[in-house]
Amino acid sequence: MYDTLFLDRDGVINYKLENRYVTRASEFKFIVGAENAIKKLSKVFNRILIVTNQQGISKGIMSENNLDTVHQFMQNQLSGSEKFIEKIYFCPHLASYSCNCRKPNIGMLEQAKIDFPLIDISKSYLVGDSDTDIAAGKRFGLKTVKVDSVFTLAHWSKSIL
Repeated sequence: MYDTLFLDRDGVINYKLENRYVTRASEFKFIVGAENAIKKLSKVFNRILIVTNQQGISKGIMSENNLDTVHQFMQNQLSGSEKFIEKIYFCPHLASYSCNCRKPNIGMLEQAKIDFPLIDISKSYLVGDSDTDIAAGKRFGLKTVKVDSVFTLAHWSKSIL
């Protein structure tokens, strides 16, 4: 019924920090219900992939190693011994840099399709909290869902499950 679920990270899985980036594991806090939603959604989607803009790397606020540490922490908190997130894609570039990977461009989505050639776009979703997330999903032909502090990933998951 469903194929691939693409999730943005900040504002979808974890709380955004006010005027800052999540640069350390200690700053990463799941949005209420996000952990359970991901676990339940993993039972109806073939794979869950994260696509996230992380320009804090290009700004020199954090390194790719910092980001890897945050993602490992997230995976460990979420998974324990089970893996729910298949792969994490990130764009380290500044918004002013004209790259193909930074959403609303679709480079991360295209790379995912290369890495997972059996992705059926017509049965896949992108969930994001920004207009750039939604624009990327639509440009790639995905069904899109915009979440916010009231209509969260957990709320959407109830409607799809």
